[in-house]
This record gives sequence, structure tokens and C-alpha cells, in this order.
Amino acid sequence: MSRNFESVYPDFLKTGLGKLNHLDGRRELLGLFSALEQFRRDLHGQKCAAGILDVTQHYVAGLNLFCSMGFWLVKSPDFSFEIALAAPEDDKDLLQGIVDQSIKSGRFAHALRQNSPQFLHNGDAEDVAPGLLHSLTISSQAVGMFCGLLHRELTPTQEVAFSLLSLLLGGSADAVAVLRKTTELNSEVEALTALLPLCAWCKKFRNDGGYWQQIEKYIDSHSKTSITHCICPDCEKAFFSKIAV
Repeated sequence: MSRNFESVYPDFLKTGLGKLNHLDGRRELLGLFSALEQFRRDLHGQKCAAGILDVTQHYVAGLNLFCSMGFWLVKSPDFSFEIALAAPEDDKDLLQGIVDQSIKSGRFAHALRQNSPQFLHNGDAEDVAPGLLHSLTISSQAVGMFCGLLHRELTPTQEVAFSLLSLLLGGSADAVAVLRKTTELNSEVEALTALLPLCAWCKKFRNDGGYWQQIEKYIDSHSKTSITHCICPDCEKAFFSKIAV
């Protein structure tokens, strides 16, 4: 994914947070709200999950909380988590190791059930910064996980920054979920609008293997539609009139 990101709004987060400790922070608050609104627009301009995460990473970097960060997305076939983005890329293995350890200890599962930062301590490894996990969740559905290694220096606005982090990751999760649902619906529409070789008499369908099967089986295997059988008025009239005779 290209790192040529043109929006200036991520810098507004960093600038605004740096001034919130002043007595008159109203102008900075307006800047933060503008940044969050632009963040949503930037997200919905993306056509793939990689683009959504790339935008999110730039905005999260504007919070000035993390020296490195990674994003994991849920793989739909087996509901496992796969790292989709690491920044910087050289820290990918380090971040994956922290997540693997968190999975073994149960902290990862606990973080999935929360919608707030879950802080991690890396034992006696003094060369590794403390970190946190934060789920990417929409409603009760987890679409991914965020892991970030924190800067060692504390800032006066860190508590506000963590609240903004939850807003950013929530927006990112929503965009990923909407994208996936749209892709799924488009696939169903494409499958159902394709040309089907259908017998004009018995209404069986010829599949890609050259075998004829009931059209109900095709619909059942290519969409979420369930087939239920009934009888229309014309057939009912024709069928029961023969029985009456």
C-alpha cells in the first residue's frame, strides 16, 4: 500500500492534543472535531481493507502515542487473525510476537470483549516499550485487533488521546465491516445475474461441469436465499381440477 498520504488532518490531532492543556482550548477542540469528521470521509473513500487501515494508521500516528503499531483482521473462513499492516514494517515480527504471547496468556481474548485500551507489560524485557491491545469492533462483531507499542514518555493529554484512539479504531472497524458486507452482496448479485443454461421444459440448470441439476440447488449454493415450495393459483386450479374429475 502506498504511503503517499495527502491529508493534513492527522497533524491536527497532534497539534490539538498538544494545546488542550491550555486554558482556552476551544479552537483546538474544533480542530479535533474537524479531524475526526475528515477521518470518516477519508475512510469511506477507500475501496479495500488495506486502504482503510492505511488511513487509520496515519490518523493514529497523529495521536503521538506509539513508536510502532500493527493491525490484525479476522479471516472469515476460520475466524483467525492475520496481520494486515505494521508500521514501521521492520517491527512486524516484534508486534506479531507480542500478539502471539497475548493469545497464549488470554489477554487477547479479554481485549476482544472490550471496547477500550487493554494495557500490556512485557515482563522484564526493558528494551521493549509497554504496549496495548484494542479491538476493532462494530456492535458485538470484532473485525480485527490493534496492537501498539507506547512511547516511554508520558504526556499531559494522554488520557484524551486514548479516548480518541477508541473513536478512530471504531470508525475503522465500521468501514471494514461495511466494505466486507458490500463485497459479499455484490458477489451474490453477480452470481444471481449471470446467464444460466436452463431447460425450457423441466427447468433444470446445467452447471459448469456439464451436469443438470435442480435450479433450487444452484440458488442454495450461491446465495443465502432458502427455497421453500408452494403452489401458485393457476397450478392449484389445474391440479385439483384433474383430481376432482
